[in-house]
Amino acid sequence: MSADDARFLELQHQGALTGRRLVLRFTPADSVQLGVDQLLAQGFVRREEDLDASLRAEGSPWTAQAVRIGDRGKSWRRGIVADLLEDFVPIDLVPGLRRAIAPTVVVVAARALPEAQTELFVVPLSTRKGDPTAGFGAAPLVRTAIAGVRTVAEEADAFVSADAPIAGVSDPQNPVSRKKATQLLGSL
Repeated sequence: MSADDARFLELQHQGALTGRRLVLRFTPADSVQLGVDQLLAQGFVRREEDLDASLRAEGSPWTAQAVRIGDRGKSWRRGIVADLLEDFVPIDLVPGLRRAIAPTVVVVAARALPEAQTELFVVPLSTRKGDPTAGFGAAPLVRTAIAGVRTVAEEADAFVSADAPIAGVSDPQNPVSRKKATQLLGSL
């Protein structure tokens, strides 16, 4: 299944679309690669933009990559018959009735901290395209990817800490902030 065809079970609560800040003992580049690898394992695909080149040109201390999942057109409901079937048929038994995930971009960014540590952010950004009721479909995939980052870091004895889930970052210089991500990516 491609990232454009990713689906979720609407009858299950997907949770909030949140990211995390983690502190690891990997290099920033390795931390970003680990985050991206975990997201790719969940069905995301890389965005084509080279965020690192843009950040280096600005003299930024950050390294970053972006991935995406979902499809604008496929995320919209399919009509009254499909909606009624979703309400009365066990969706787990009929995969074709699962909702498509609305387009979601996840920016993975890291920068060096003192004491050979790295600050890693894995933050999803809703693109506000597609059906807003399908906007949380990527939430469990992002949480699973973040848990994978933590597991790999713990196994390598490189995990330092993790903050509580975050809905976004307000620092306009951080590549995971909506403002900076939009500047770097052109559009979400």
